Amino acid sequence: MKKTALLLGFLGCLSAFQVSAQKSSKNVQASKTVAPEVVQTNPVIFSIGDESVREDEFLRQLNKNRKDKTKPSEAEIREYLDLYVNFKLKVKEAMAMSLDTNPAFRSELAGYRKQLAAPYLNDKKVTEGLMQEAYERMKSEVNASHILINVSPNAAPKDTLAAWNKISDIRRRAIKGESFDSLAAKFSEDPSAVKNYGKLGWFTVFQMVYPFENTAYSINKGEISMPFRTQFGYHIMQVNNKRPARGEVKVQHIMVRTGYGATEETYKNAKERIEAAYKELNEGHSFDSVVEKYSQDDGSKGANGLMNWMASLSGYPDEFKDVCFALKPGMVSKPFSTDYGWHIVKYNDFRPLGEYKELQDIIKNKVTRDSRSEGSKTAVIIRVKKENNFKENIANLNEFTAKLDTSFINGNWKFVPQVAPKVLFSVGNLTYNTNDFGSYLEANQEPVEKGNPGTVAKNVYTNWANEKCLAYEESILETKYADFKNIMNEYHDGILLFDLTDRKVWSKASSDTLGLEAFYSVSKAKYMWKERINYQVYNCVDSKTKAAAMKMFNAGKSESEVFKKMNKKLKNALIAKDYKSEKSDATAAKLWDKKGVVDITDLDVNRFYYVLGVIPAEPKTLKEAKGLVTSDYQEFLMAEWVKELRTKYPLHINETTLLNLTR
Repeated sequence: MKKTALLLGFLGCLSAFQVSAQKSSKNVQASKTVAPEVVQTNPVIFSIGDESVREDEFLRQLNKNRKDKTKPSEAEIREYLDLYVNFKLKVKEAMAMSLDTNPAFRSELAGYRKQLAAPYLNDKKVTEGLMQEAYERMKSEVNASHILINVSPNAAPKDTLAAWNKISDIRRRAIKGESFDSLAAKFSEDPSAVKNYGKLGWFTVFQMVYPFENTAYSINKGEISMPFRTQFGYHIMQVNNKRPARGEVKVQHIMVRTGYGATEETYKNAKERIEAAYKELNEGHSFDSVVEKYSQDDGSKGANGLMNWMASLSGYPDEFKDVCFALKPGMVSKPFSTDYGWHIVKYNDFRPLGEYKELQDIIKNKVTRDSRSEGSKTAVIIRVKKENNFKENIANLNEFTAKLDTSFINGNWKFVPQVAPKVLFSVGNLTYNTNDFGSYLEANQEPVEKGNPGTVAKNVYTNWANEKCLAYEESILETKYADFKNIMNEYHDGILLFDLTDRKVWSKASSDTLGLEAFYSVSKAKYMWKERINYQVYNCVDSKTKAAAMKMFNAGKSESEVFKKMNKKLKNALIAKDYKSEKSDATAAKLWDKKGVVDITDLDVNRFYYVLGVIPAEPKTLKEAKGLVTSDYQEFLMAEWVKELRTKYPLHINETTLLNLTR
């Protein structure tokens, strides 16, 4: 039984508990107390002991389970009341047993809370804007070159300035007409630039770090960007080309392998083979037959050369993709070569970029995992700081970070708590001081290759303070948002109820062998077979064996005699299996009025049947009915448990308020 599935079922409509609760409640009468009619804005519907369920909660849960949004009838209300009372009784019992103090329960609830809180810690408008931006960028592809001058995010101001000056000087030279390729090969600190001259090839959204992507999509073909910074350092970029997104293409493929660095003879033989294949295509041979005869592409040959959908920016060689994307319906390419060999491709299908609605879930997932999501997070942090009177003391921060030495960037700094720590910032009713920050720095320090201790610490402080603001916001979600509070209460009760129901009902029904047998013994008449026909199926190796075996049975020979004779020369020439089937079974229906040897050739030409007779209706054994019996036993245990709880806890229902819900 999947816990998460049942828990989510409960949260949607209490589905994990409704069926059994509904059945058990038919035989259980609640104690009812009619309260005097008092006008209240949110009156009590019912109470269990000293805990009350008010109108807003009851209606919220009731309407969650109703498709029809009209006023509920009295019958609907009473039916759901019974279900919800049973649910609340079980929660009451779980709390009485202190199951909510169990470390495993608390850990599980905290995990769910983290997931549920995530949407509240992102700005929906910013996220939607980023998604729309990403989709618009998906409509085109960029080919660019870049030059990089390395500088660490934690670099001292003088090192940052030096890197800026260097990249600015390179840009000036490029603007004046020096070859971007030559400047990249000579000055770029991207190790690959020596060989590729800074050329990055074609790319689209999500394939580069966000600041790099922003620049690529903000300048025109042929332009050289202003210097911009990423986590790697300072860059300048030249856009070599732009084109519309090419979508995806599906082709059939004939390939003759050469391999990278093939000898002249291998290359020549491969060319002759692909030309022979092309000649047969021109003579009218089907593409499938030519694939079978000539192709050496193991990945596609078994599918008549059909390849998987190929995206424009997938890992295939550019020259291969360019040919494939140039094809039109019905076209077959001429032979062409890549480093892998010689190819012929045939157009099969094409699909363009999907609509935004089709892709928005995929885009959202990528946006939330990408660095651009920091924009949404930043918007929330700004809001949280404004709403909760965020104040910080930069002078105290500067004083603290100025005392850090190189042991901090070496990763072995030891913090000595201050007798009189100074306040760094406050948010809401919380205040954080230099001792808090010092302890955090020591616990989270890592060696830094290059960097100024104070600069590194200030960068850490910014992230730390922002995370504390988000943590504060997360801690007050229940007080700010009624829907968050409600769903957390439902998860709290759902997890508790799952664990207790598992203990009282599900696991007990599976492990209580004696109880299950006793339950079955008094209700076995419920689990009956209808009349069944008992027959044997004889499978024969061939028609000769079948004819001989049938002849022996018709002559009155026993089964052992028939088997001995038929299987003497060839083991398993004749095999049999016994069946007992109700008339609803298709084979049983054809045999129902038969006796002895029966040959039904439309079922299997090398098979015959021997009908033993009809078995009267009889109870199923516990083994045969185990699934049904266990399910019914669970319902029985649930009903008994509910009966016990209704006796244990006093229930009071406000009849007047209940009836007012229908008016």
